Amino acid sequence: MKNLSLAKWKSGAASPGAWINLPEIHTTEMLARMGCDWLCFDLQHGLMSFADLLHLIPAVSGTPATPLVRVPGNDAARIGQVLDAGAHGVIVPMVNTAEEARRAVAACRYPPAGTRSCGPMRGVMLDGIDYLRTANAEVACVVMIETREGLENVEAIAATPGVDGIFIGPMDLSLGLGLPPGDFAAPEFAAAIARIRAACKAAGCAVGLFGYTPELAGQALADGFAFVSVGTDIGFFRQGAAAAFAAAGGLPGGEGRTKAGGY
Repeated sequence: MKNLSLAKWKSGAASPGAWINLPEIHTTEMLARMGCDWLCFDLQHGLMSFADLLHLIPAVSGTPATPLVRVPGNDAARIGQVLDAGAHGVIVPMVNTAEEARRAVAACRYPPAGTRSCGPMRGVMLDGIDYLRTANAEVACVVMIETREGLENVEAIAATPGVDGIFIGPMDLSLGLGLPPGDFAAPEFAAAIARIRAACKAAGCAVGLFGYTPELAGQALADGFAFVSVGTDIGFFRQGAAAAFAAAGGLPGGEGRTKAGGY
């Protein structure tokens, strides 16, 4: 197993990806073949189940995209399950302390480095026994900072051995800081982002961001974020449909029906 996206993150190269919320194999395969570095399947807020994931991950195989999964929570059983299904890494939401980060890391690593149970169904199907020799180094463990508590502990979280990256959920973080939803220009939000980036730089782990708009994503990549979601399958569809209807003269009922959102 070779995690090409993780190698990019460690080298500091820009790594754009996309978020998958829909259990749609064909659009997933199309996005994977467009050349993005990674796709993240969202089991926390996306409209998919674990059963859907078993069909979506194979749609990415043989493409340039690395399959990642955002799990619903910091649960070792679910983390192990999605890794056994073929994910090359997990994004764990709402991690608030170094102890919670250690739990996430342990769930991603086989003993003696962690507590992951051995049964890598898809990994062994594709890579044979070599999967077990390489998985601890190649599976990406990414944790999310989304709350004030997580921000207060970010230095310790970033320095937790085995944490490969911190991914910022900007909407939850702004809400957690008591800011209006999406107030990404607020000085307190900017200070929080700067603190997270400094913690990651000091600890040598990658930092990523969910880009709610292509412009936000592009700016994040230009600013040196290692991995950034450029958009979502739903967002791409909405943006494309809005542009098409606008070019054709608009929709009855006004602009509100065609506004594109971050999800």
